[in-house]
Amino acid sequence: MDKSKIIYLQILIISSFVSISLFEVFVGIGLLWALWENFKARQWEGRLKYPVWIFSGVSVVSTVLFAPKMILKAVEEGLFQLIYFYRAQIDKKAVKNILFLFILTGILLVPVIFYRYFSEGKPLAVWGSTFEVGQFYAEFALFAVLLGVAAWKVKDRKKLIFYLFLFALFSFILILTHRRSPLLGFFVVFVLTTFVLNKNGIINRKIFSALLIALTVVGVSGYAYLSQTDIRFKTLNNIITGKEPLNYQTLNRISSARVGIGYDAVKIIQNDIKEGNYINLLIGHGVRSGYYLPHERSPENWLKYESVFILSEFIEKGLAGLLAELFIIFIAFKTFLTVKIRENTDIIALGLFIPLLVHIIGSVFTFFWDALLPMYLLLFKTGELYFKKRTEEVK
Repeated sequence: MDKSKIIYLQILIISSFVSISLFEVFVGIGLLWALWENFKARQWEGRLKYPVWIFSGVSVVSTVLFAPKMILKAVEEGLFQLIYFYRAQIDKKAVKNILFLFILTGILLVPVIFYRYFSEGKPLAVWGSTFEVGQFYAEFALFAVLLGVAAWKVKDRKKLIFYLFLFALFSFILILTHRRSPLLGFFVVFVLTTFVLNKNGIINRKIFSALLIALTVVGVSGYAYLSQTDIRFKTLNNIITGKEPLNYQTLNRISSARVGIGYDAVKIIQNDIKEGNYINLLIGHGVRSGYYLPHERSPENWLKYESVFILSEFIEKGLAGLLAELFIIFIAFKTFLTVKIRENTDIIALGLFIPLLVHIIGSVFTFFWDALLPMYLLLFKTGELYFKKRTEEVK
C-alpha cells in the first residue's frame, strides 16, 4: 500500500468540502498521476474502464466539434472523470479512516449549516448550494448506518447509539435541504444497502426490519415536513386530493419546470432525426450546448436541458455517451449488489460505493455529470480494488 496515495485521497476528500476550485486542482493532480502510471504500465484496470473512456472521449470530441466555446467545461465534465484510473490500493485501516473522515466532516459542518440556516434561511455549507448539502448528508447518513451495523456486530452499544444519533441528525439536515434528488438517492441506496447486508447474513430479520422502520420514519416525517414547506409537494398533494387538476402547469410546478425543458429536449432530438444529423445523434451537440441550441419553453440562459437525464444526456453526448452512462450505472449497481462481505471491515468498505450510487439515483432528473463525480468514481474504484484484494486473500 502506497501511503502517499492514501494521503492524496484523504486530501481530495477534504478539499471537496472546502472549495470546488481547490478540489479541481487536486483532481487535476490525481488525473496526471493516474494517466502517467497507467500509460507507463500499459494497463488500465477497473470494471468501468470502457464506459468511462467512452463517456470522457465523447464529451470532449462532441464539444470540440459543435460547442467549442465550452472546451474548458468539456475538460471538467469529460477528462476529469479519467481520475477513475487512479490506483489507490487501501487496507482495512485506511478504509475505516476514510469513512471516519467523512463522518467527522459531517459533524464539523453541522454548526456551519445551522448558522447559515438561521442567518440566511438556507442550510448551506462552506461552498455550493443546498443541493450539495443534500448530497453530502445523504452520503453521511448512509455511512452512519454502515458504521452502526459494524458496531452492532461487535456488540459495541455506545458506538451503536452514537451512530444512530448521527443517522437521525444527518437525515434531518438532508430533509431540511428540500432537495429531491439526494433524497431519492438516499432512500433507494438505503434499501439496496439493507438488501446487501441481509443477503450476506450480516443482519438478521430483526435488524432488517428495524432499518426499514427507521427509513419509514424518516420518509413519513420528511414528507409531512416538505408538504408544509415546499410548493412542489403541496401541489402534488392537491392533485392527489383533487384540489388541483393534473395538467401542464401543475406538472411543470411539481417538476421544477422540467416538463417544459423536456419538451425542448424532445424537439431538438426530433429535429436531428428529421434533418439527418447523424453525428449529433451519435455523439451529441457537446457539453452545455444549450448556449446555441433553441429554447422554446426553457429559459434562454440555461446551458443544459435539465429534465429526465436520458434526454439531457442524449442531447449533449448522443447515443454513444448515453449508452456509456447506462453501462456505468448497470456495472456500478451490479458490483454493489453482488459484493461478498466476509468480516466487519467489509461492512464499512461498502461506503466506498455509496457516493456514486447516491449520485446516480439522484441524477435521474438532473444530469449524469456532477462537479464531484471524479471523486465518486475514484472512491468506487478504490472499493473495487479493496474487495478484489479481499477475494484474492480468501483464495
